[in-house]
Amino acid sequence: MGEKSWWDLWNASYRSEDNGDEISNELFARTSTIVNDLTRSEGGRILEVACGTGRLSRSLAFSSYQGLDISPTAIEIARQKGERIQLPVGMSRPTYEAADFHDWPLPSEPFDVALCVDAISCFRDQPLVLKKIARSLRPSGWLVLTTINPFVYWRIKRTWENGPVSHWLSRRELHTMVKSAGIDIKRSFTIMPRGNHGILRLINSRKLNRALGRRNEAAVRRLKEQAGFGQYRVVIGRKPE
Repeated sequence: MGEKSWWDLWNASYRSEDNGDEISNELFARTSTIVNDLTRSEGGRILEVACGTGRLSRSLAFSSYQGLDISPTAIEIARQKGERIQLPVGMSRPTYEAADFHDWPLPSEPFDVALCVDAISCFRDQPLVLKKIARSLRPSGWLVLTTINPFVYWRIKRTWENGPVSHWLSRRELHTMVKSAGIDIKRSFTIMPRGNHGILRLINSRKLNRALGRRNEAAVRRLKEQAGFGQYRVVIGRKPE
């Protein structure tokens, strides 16, 4: 199955509704919180690369939003849903475009914030994509990127397929690429601790976590995220002025 066809099938099967599985719900919720904190203080022109069905866009605050995805099926779903949402004063209706970002022409007007959520691992030329994202940002514009944390991902018992993955990026590889693209990393952390193989079988065991007590649950979760035991890595970067 070709790349575009695979993502058409994936989005039609698993991303046609906004209320998805527990993991993706948390990923989108936590990402939208990060982005909304930026747009409220730093400007609201948003570019989302690999926007899928536009699920994240429907929880964001922006003055304008441009979503891109290689899947025409995903973009059609995004457009239909985007036409039905009620917009607060000051927000323009989001726009969505079916495009391969490798070939997408740079915008005439740069963006304040660029997003790439759980997608960088699937691009065939990851350094090129990050450089194009950087060039799409205004000076002092922000990058918010989330991607699978391989250390945790390979220690999760899975029943789903990986899809058209190009390369899972380690923390070092990801940081090197972001910096090479001309983005200064301001924060890098993991979220959503998971894993049931190897050392994570002990760290995330119910018996151990029960022993630590429910009152300490949130604090323990934060410690795991800070220690790099989250399923996703989040990188927040800024283009120099």
